[in-house]
Amino acid sequence: SSQRMSASRLKNASIAIEDLLKEYDIRLRPSFGNEPLLLDIEIRLASFDSISEVNMDYTLTLYLNQYWRDDRLVFGSKSEEITLTGEIIDKFWLPDTFFPNDKSAYLHDVTEKNKMIRLNGNGEILYGMRFTSTLACMMDLRRYPLDRQNCTVEVESYGYTQADVIMRWKNGRESILDLDKVQLPQFTVTGYDTVSYGLYLATGKYKTKETK
Repeated sequence: SSQRMSASRLKNASIAIEDLLKEYDIRLRPSFGNEPLLLDIEIRLASFDSISEVNMDYTLTLYLNQYWRDDRLVFGSKSEEITLTGEIIDKFWLPDTFFPNDKSAYLHDVTEKNKMIRLNGNGEILYGMRFTSTLACMMDLRRYPLDRQNCTVEVESYGYTQADVIMRWKNGRESILDLDKVQLPQFTVTGYDTVSYGLYLATGKYKTKETK
């Protein structure tokens, strides 16, 4: 039956992943020693929770989806996929993505930690998580209450320079999803854009993604 075949495929995929992880070095990024890893970013907004003119910040709940390919984890065809949650996620190399203008954040964990990996047989990976973040936003309140603020969500790799990881918006401006569905009393979202730029620091050149 098709159910038996699906169960058999899932078992085979699970065994294949266990075998792959035996030789897997989590310390090395995918394609280490070769071309930089292409890391695609997508943000889906769940809610605008608050804006504080006093603290110059705002709070969002969002889904962060990151996409890349790890050839060390090939176990079949692209049509085969397995979704993983829980502690096994920590056995995979994961990007060190962070939000430079983040003041505080927490990962949702009811009823389990809200993060998962979806692994395709061809090594393509989706790493998704849901969290709430309070982000700094320098506001100009001179025209209050008719003021217009430009707040950003900045996304960057903490340790990897562009020699190792190149971050990209997955679908350009369409990488910010569901912005039109979220609402906040007393404020209206008038527009947004996505920006990419290089950032030179003493430790190297980093790629920064920004939506505003």
